[in-house]
Amino acid sequence: MTPPLVLLGSGYTLTRLAVAEARAGRDVLAATRDSARREALERAGARVTSLDEALSLTDGARVVVSVPPDAGLDSRIAEALARHPPSRLVYLSSTGVYGGARGLVDEDTPVEPTSPTARGRIDAESRFLPLGAVVLRIAGIYGPERSTLARLQAGAVRLPEGGGGRISRIHVDDLVEAIRVALQWGEPGAFYCVADDRPAPQEETVTWLCARLGLPLPPRVPLESLHESLRGDRAVSNARLKEVGWRPRYPDYVAGFTALLEAEGRAGGPEPLTVRRLRPDEAEVFWALRLRGLKEHPEAFGASLEEDAVRPMDVVRARMVGDSQVVLGAFDGGRLVGVAGLRQGPELKSAHKAWVWGMYVLPEARSRGVGRRLLTGAIEEGRKMAGVERILLSVSVGNKAAQHLYRALGFRTYGVEPAALKIGGTYIDEELMCLPL
Repeated sequence: MTPPLVLLGSGYTLTRLAVAEARAGRDVLAATRDSARREALERAGARVTSLDEALSLTDGARVVVSVPPDAGLDSRIAEALARHPPSRLVYLSSTGVYGGARGLVDEDTPVEPTSPTARGRIDAESRFLPLGAVVLRIAGIYGPERSTLARLQAGAVRLPEGGGGRISRIHVDDLVEAIRVALQWGEPGAFYCVADDRPAPQEETVTWLCARLGLPLPPRVPLESLHESLRGDRAVSNARLKEVGWRPRYPDYVAGFTALLEAEGRAGGPEPLTVRRLRPDEAEVFWALRLRGLKEHPEAFGASLEEDAVRPMDVVRARMVGDSQVVLGAFDGGRLVGVAGLRQGPELKSAHKAWVWGMYVLPEARSRGVGRRLLTGAIEEGRKMAGVERILLSVSVGNKAAQHLYRALGFRTYGVEPAALKIGGTYIDEELMCLPL
């Protein structure tokens, strides 16, 4: 017989879990004081009760605790659970326990007890761990009616000046599944971080959403004026949770927000992508995109941001005209999201070759095949150039996504140039590739 599921603190996430489990025929006991959630829970078949009554019924049950530390109830809940021990216990914590940690974060990253926002969660974890709790440290939760999408539509989103750092997120339905996995397979006393596969800056997600919805970008404000959860640069690893069988249905914000848009009946998606030659009067927007690529990925280009930032526009426009060179642009509606250049060898003995240069696609457009469309277009342009027999390009060794794309389109490696680029004190090897036409 399946033990009952007792949910202490049925807020946004646990209400979603309770409704799904109750509809599946599970005996669910949910403690909440929210009248709107109470109605949804009872309609689904869950039993709604007070926290005190729920705590008296936890013997042998599977229990999930989601009461926030600022409620001041952790000690009382832990003492009650010690008197009425559950068969399995999961405590919902937060990646906020890592305080100001930046970069890659996992379960072994030191917590930051001096942080006021982290201290409450750390103290709560310490109360439930001796009871055999599985602790889930959860990244920023989003889902229906609770996301950047909802805030964007309400005009409440602000972008940080300078772009901001990476933020880890988790769709509420993937969190619900993580709780199920933790209840079934989680190791008592262990920590598991819950996040999707792709941390991304707020600017990237908002830009993608604005393009989908046809909205202008929100205003920019100083980074320090935003909530602390938006000021860091943190990539939360979900590797340990995957080891016990969890997989996200929405591995990144593109999949997650697409599902939210579909749920709202706006599944038409973005405007069709188009790839065409850029005109000289589009030099400024082209160069702005190129400079962004040089800034974000200096290792991927032979050119440098310092040099190209001061290059005259007349020189840029000159690269965009003529029969022996072309700059292609990929447009998402009216927005330029990717570029690639192709130039034929200038001398008589090199005129049978053309080189791909400056290929760059905005991060939010990379899941839509933009790079493939640009490179395919460049190959077609090369076939039109008089006398061109082969197309050459170089790619930084280790850039697996680009290497896979180039090979898929027929490029083959003919050599590797060691230390082809030097950025500061770092040397970068380049793989040399060729496509016979």
